[in-house]
Amino acid sequence: MFNHLSKVSIVKVDDEKVDKAVRKAVEMVGGFKNLINEKRSVLIKPNLVWPEKSGTGITTDSRVIEAVTKLVLEYYPKRVVIGEGCGLGYFVREARERDTMINFRVSGTMDVAERLGVDLIDLNKDDKVEVKVPNAFVMKKFRVAKTALDADVRISVPVLKTHSQSTITCSLKNMKGALPGVEKRLTHKLGLERGIVDLNMVIKPHFALVDAIRGMQGIWRHPQDTVKMDLILAGSDPVAVDSVCSRLMGFDPSKILYLKLAQEANLGVSDTLKIKVVGEKLENVTRKFLTYFEVMRSRYPSISVIESKACTGCIGEIRNMVGFLENSGLMSQLNDLKVITGSPEVIPEEGEKIIVGKCAEKYKDLGFFVPGCPPHGREIALAVCRKFNLDEQVLLETIKQVE
Repeated sequence: MFNHLSKVSIVKVDDEKVDKAVRKAVEMVGGFKNLINEKRSVLIKPNLVWPEKSGTGITTDSRVIEAVTKLVLEYYPKRVVIGEGCGLGYFVREARERDTMINFRVSGTMDVAERLGVDLIDLNKDDKVEVKVPNAFVMKKFRVAKTALDADVRISVPVLKTHSQSTITCSLKNMKGALPGVEKRLTHKLGLERGIVDLNMVIKPHFALVDAIRGMQGIWRHPQDTVKMDLILAGSDPVAVDSVCSRLMGFDPSKILYLKLAQEANLGVSDTLKIKVVGEKLENVTRKFLTYFEVMRSRYPSISVIESKACTGCIGEIRNMVGFLENSGLMSQLNDLKVITGSPEVIPEEGEKIIVGKCAEKYKDLGFFVPGCPPHGREIALAVCRKFNLDEQVLLETIKQVE
């Protein structure tokens, strides 16, 4: 068990001096001198889930990636790799067309790698190694990218973000990028938060450095949901780092399941009494982030999502449905739409209902049922059009432009 205090640093980024802030944050928690040497290989794992420019709060800022890579290179490691496996989605076309190398280029990470002379690896296409987890919560056996598994040192470099299912996504969940290709779906099918812990039993980061220059809340729309923080956080205990990040965003870490389970699995400390925060005082920089559902309710009052235990597959496709309807100009024609997904215990009597996904099939007699695990956001949006007698052709033309 972790019987000592875990230390987490919070450093202000002044005048866009990212390199200076990263160095200070790392130094305040002991630096890399006992972690990196000429005999060790290092994996730097940013969060580049989809093609987004640096600075939006959706993907790791390329300046942060560059700063931490420069610092690592000063210890002359055997090899340095920047590795990521982008989110693939649930559908064949998405899995075929999404490519991490595009994300590297769009985010500016490819330029960083070229300047510094380090390798870029798409972990989705890396060699795969099957691993077994004896004390797993849900994922007793899965495949993982060989580069991530073999790295002597793993540095997780996530962005500060909320998440529709796990409340927050930070350094531990960031390691999902090391699950190659569609192997990522296992965590959603078997239980995301428990799956995060099982994954980190195999490839836990040795160090976490969080890009909190600009975070992301709600439904991850830039710039509406971007939160300017101008902070860098760091620590060698990724559970403690994630716990401090949850407090930074206004959430109680004791109520975030994956943090509680990670401490139980002896991956680190989530108990705030056992974490020492150095640098900026937490109470001076805390800002309340809005959850996915809080933003949904405020931005789209005509839509209510009624869910319980829904995976991020259905939640993500409902989010896509909202985007399709909004971009088609059809949102204003909705009135009291209830979207039911997962296994909610109470279903409101009022409102027009769309039932989404396999888990909610038992409620299909209450409204228009959209089957699938998960159904595509396009199919959900079409169901809404039929329910409210909206122009499907307008929707399909909009979707065609996007796809």
